[in-house]
Amino acid sequence: GFMFALTLVPTVMFALAMITVFEYYGALRAARRLLTPVLRPLLGLPGSATLALIASLQSTDGGAALTRQLKDAGDLNDTEVNIFASFQMTADACITNFFSSGAVLFTLTNADGELAVPVSLGLCLGVMLIGKVFAANLMRLLLIRSSKKAA
Repeated sequence: GFMFALTLVPTVMFALAMITVFEYYGALRAARRLLTPVLRPLLGLPGSATLALIASLQSTDGGAALTRQLKDAGDLNDTEVNIFASFQMTADACITNFFSSGAVLFTLTNADGELAVPVSLGLCLGVMLIGKVFAANLMRLLLIRSSKKAA
């Protein structure tokens, strides 16, 4: 487990370095403005959550840390944090974990030479991403119902 964790260090370090460079040149402000119209109807989140969303696809810790920073800065309210947490926890760090551990399954063959898993990588990754969006919207629905009951 420890050795597996060490394999993630270079990618996390590179991602944090790139985030710092992008933030310096204003790319994060542009992403907030451009992606709010997309994320608001799709997930109920502001565009400022874009970086945390991307980080959560690659690293559980990175996504959680960035979400905490957004909450502390006031960019996310409690409802949005709950929605975003449900998005993150469904197949968390799916890109990193899937390609580092799960991709091996696609090379396995049966005794007769047929592929043991006869689907594509893209289909499996798509199912995980659809599941994440479904979980976030299910949380949105539950929060709306609970707020109506409280009122």
